[in-house]
Amino acid sequence: MPPHDSTWVDQLPDELTGQRMLLRGLLSLCDAEESVRWLVLGCSVARGAGDHLSDLDLAIGVRDEDFAAAIPKISLAVDGLGELVDSYQHKLPSVTTTHLRIFAQYADRCQVDLVVFPASASAEPFAGVLALYDPDAAIVTRAHREPPTPAQVGEWAFHGWCALADVGKYLRRHSAWEALLQLNNARDQLWRLQAVAGHVPDPQFGVISILDFAPEMITPDLAATVSDLDLARLVPAARQLANLLDQTGQQLPVEYRAAWPEAMARYVISDLRQLTPAGETAPHNTAPQDE
Repeated sequence: MPPHDSTWVDQLPDELTGQRMLLRGLLSLCDAEESVRWLVLGCSVARGAGDHLSDLDLAIGVRDEDFAAAIPKISLAVDGLGELVDSYQHKLPSVTTTHLRIFAQYADRCQVDLVVFPASASAEPFAGVLALYDPDAAIVTRAHREPPTPAQVGEWAFHGWCALADVGKYLRRHSAWEALLQLNNARDQLWRLQAVAGHVPDPQFGVISILDFAPEMITPDLAATVSDLDLARLVPAARQLANLLDQTGQQLPVEYRAAWPEAMARYVISDLRQLTPAGETAPHNTAPQDE
């Protein structure tokens, strides 16, 4: 790709005028800075599914030896792409390689979410991205990320059941805020597991991936897992979420079934059944029974 071919950017629909201007500015940065060796765009805008509220999820590669020196230039350029409200820089806890994330909010509601990498990061294939600038032909792409491992799926499941166990604990303490927090945490894991069961790409993103690729999976029974701070509504919401989590475990592809925490699932389901609508332990039930 010669520096810089903005054909794809120029053809973005009028609804994405703000995003188009931001991308043009970033391509100009690529042309101006010799140390910049590639720029890729991901998520909804790259797939052609973005709207005027979509952020720009990007990664940019800088020559390894120029990484530290390039950061201030890139940060200044991002701040100057539009009418800036504010920007923020930090490292992503889940990313172990050298990097820096720059997030910028602009007054027109557009957002840039840019991760700066050493250019050598392109040695690994990128999943679900579009290369906007790649004069060295360094970028290798694939449609989606590798599927999660059984260990990852088992971890998501265990976190889900642990969160529901905490829901029961906090309901017995009548701590509605903490119970609601854990209920929502458990649902986040449920989304991930449902995405795995439904063969949805990038299941680690949970409900985001489901809405992007399989919105028909959002069924009415999921609404019953949502509650406010009323204990009488938190209890049935937790039970419904436990039921759906249990059903999802049974629907997982066979390669993930061995990692399912069956004992924890049975314990939590029994424990939640012993709750009264007021968040108390029902009489004569002092400990959950394994069924």
